Amino acid sequence: MKHYLLWAAAVLAVACTAKPKPVLLDETKFKTEVDGAPVSLVTIQGGKLALQATNFGGRVVSLFVPDKTGAYKDVVLGHETIDEYVHYTKERFLGACVGPVANRITNASFTIDGVTYQLDANHGGKGTLHGGFKGLDSVVWDIREKTDHSVTFHYLHKDGEAGFPGNLDILMTYSLTPDDSFKIEYKATTDKTRPVNISNHPYFNFSQSGTIDNYVMYINADAITATQGLDILSPPVSIVGTAMDYRTPHPVGDAFSSDYDHLKRGRGFDHNYCLNRKEAKDIELAASAYDPASGIFLEVFTDQPGLQVYSGQYFNGEENGKYGSKLLYHGSLTFETQNWPDAPNKPDFPDPYLKPGQTYTHTCIYHFSTK
Repeated sequence: MKHYLLWAAAVLAVACTAKPKPVLLDETKFKTEVDGAPVSLVTIQGGKLALQATNFGGRVVSLFVPDKTGAYKDVVLGHETIDEYVHYTKERFLGACVGPVANRITNASFTIDGVTYQLDANHGGKGTLHGGFKGLDSVVWDIREKTDHSVTFHYLHKDGEAGFPGNLDILMTYSLTPDDSFKIEYKATTDKTRPVNISNHPYFNFSQSGTIDNYVMYINADAITATQGLDILSPPVSIVGTAMDYRTPHPVGDAFSSDYDHLKRGRGFDHNYCLNRKEAKDIELAASAYDPASGIFLEVFTDQPGLQVYSGQYFNGEENGKYGSKLLYHGSLTFETQNWPDAPNKPDFPDPYLKPGQTYTHTCIYHFSTK
């Protein structure tokens, strides 16, 4: 009896000290075909993180991060089955790769060497948003390479697709690093000059519930590219001293109660911040978000000149998320590293054009810690 009690105590001690593990989503619920191409869900792990992504749209379906107690939280909103992504009811871009030109192109057109290219007018019947009616979010990517901690997707955006010129050959790698970062690397080449601005659309909520009002946010920018209706204005607008100035960290919800015009029109954040950069191509800190409840601290690093910040104001609680939750108004925070919107039509904006013989590169790093 004594030996049994000692054994039982030892088993209990091991159980009490066992490290928590994330409860992964069922990969079989993502196995299907779309447009005749195989779709699946892949899982990678690195550091303390685990990530699940589908090759339909390169979507990040789940990203598991330990909170201040060591318990795992899935920190991105999404769905638990592929059908909910393919046959979406509300939000098309949930967790997806977006492009080949993320954000807006006004008048759904641009001109190169005197030739005007007409694109899909999927934004209010006037402009182009995130690549048109069928952008990179709505296609099946090839899984080029898979390791324990990384996955590389490939897609050829063909000449004339959605109206864009040139064959754009894209590689996109998701990796989890030993320092608890989710790293995205894009590379692309073309055989005709065309604009390129590929990004990712993660909706962060560090507990899968509630709003982001109490998240403490920092953004390394003192200007935005303002909008007027469906158009992007030039030059950028200073936000120094306004409710959109987050160079000093403070709660996201502070902005929601503001009567600042740019916030009121958008019912929150849906703006490109023009990042303050030291070197054009260096990977630098762009933004951060801290959730006091979970203790999770997210830092965003990039080599891009812009950051689209979106606060989930088009959710209304009608769409289902994961784990029985609803997608709530102001219930998520999106940080999309990118070039400035409508750059193909704005000569004074950072150059978006990729030419034959050049390589488009873009790095985005989401680094997680607790405090």
